[in-house]
Amino acid sequence: MQFRSRWLAWLCLSLMLWAAMAESTHNHANQTEAASCSICAVAHSTIPVSSAHQLKPVFATIGLLSEEEITAKAQPGVFELGIRGPPEA
Repeated sequence: MQFRSRWLAWLCLSLMLWAAMAESTHNHANQTEAASCSICAVAHSTIPVSSAHQLKPVFATIGLLSEEEITAKAQPGVFELGIRGPPEA
């Protein structure tokens, strides 16, 4: 099975390289032949224009931000309850 897959990979690679070489080096004697050539027709065709229509964004107010002043209430002595004293010697 490995021989078949390796042979198929080389065949595909050689066909791709041959097609690329043939496409880049082909030429025509006159313009009528170039007009009927499918490779030339695709190479010289224009880029399709996007037909998507983009709408303008609509901005609307959905609410007002009200800020309230927050003050911290200090509670002295809270941390003293959780601290152990030094060990007695």
